[in-house]
Amino acid sequence: MQATLDQIRSLERLYTEGYEDSFLDRALHKIINHQLTRDQADFETLKNDLESFERRYRMDSSTFFSQYNAGLLGDEADLVEWSALYKMYTRLRARLNILRGAEG
Repeated sequence: MQATLDQIRSLERLYTEGYEDSFLDRALHKIINHQLTRDQADFETLKNDLESFERRYRMDSSTFFSQYNAGLLGDEADLVEWSALYKMYTRLRARLNILRGAEG
């Protein structure tokens, strides 16, 4: 991962100094769009999974997560799974927001 970060930083330095390359621009745009498409599909799957828990327990995921982390709910397998799915959902939502910012 460090090698990739170093390469990205090198590109950033080049572009900051005025470098332009339409091929590279298109390639970067395609890479970001590809990741966006993959992440959006995963996001929709997670959202559907969370909605299933929300209907079953009649509670939205954010409220559940707060109560679960405060120790107000049990540690049944369903609740552990719901918590893990919600963490994945929030991380993926943040990643999508970053990618959407890079898209523009």
